[in-house]
Amino acid sequence: MCGRYTLTDPNAVAEAMLREFGVVILSELPRYNVAPSQLVPIIRSEASGQLAATPMRWGLVPFWDKSAKPKIAPINARSEEAIGKPMFRQALQRRRALFPCDGFFEWQASSAGPKTPFHIRLLGGKPFVIAGMYEDATEVRPEPTCALLTVGPNELMAPIHNRMPVILDRDAAQQWVRPGPMTADEMAALCRPYPAERMAAHAVSTLVNNVRNDSPACVAALD
Repeated sequence: MCGRYTLTDPNAVAEAMLREFGVVILSELPRYNVAPSQLVPIIRSEASGQLAATPMRWGLVPFWDKSAKPKIAPINARSEEAIGKPMFRQALQRRRALFPCDGFFEWQASSAGPKTPFHIRLLGGKPFVIAGMYEDATEVRPEPTCALLTVGPNELMAPIHNRMPVILDRDAAQQWVRPGPMTADEMAALCRPYPAERMAAHAVSTLVNNVRNDSPACVAALD
């Protein structure tokens, strides 16, 4: 599902986004438990084709919902199905985006007790981006809203969860945010499980289950 992620080293993320995409992301305090409904930095393409970073509310509100308190705001969508769903179709064709981060959480189910959270990163803690989409701000919602895309698991993720975020390398990310429509085949070619050999995962404390917890303890490996 990928309902949480991290920006544990905002300076490193900002440097990577500037180097790879020419986008300036203002450095913030480290975030060890980014959660839905919070404002998050998102990379999008402007009408000119220039990339820019914009704060957005995590939880996509469909463009047709004009209410002040929307009843639905999904935080993610299945990449295999999203392009065919009215809720996501227009955003995927016109408003694709990237979620910069340096890790994400997923929960492993257990028949013996509560789910175990895992923190998953690229090897060496390298920053990366997740494919997403967004909807523009409205008169009643001053911030744009966004959602990320998921795909089936790779070999590392399969024992933990049956979904993982769509992680894009630089070339794929640049294709993703290029202005203009995208066919289902083009999307499928980009939305693939990231190579397992480039990733690492470790179990962490259930502190991360509570969105009020946002400290290094959320990503510390369990003994």
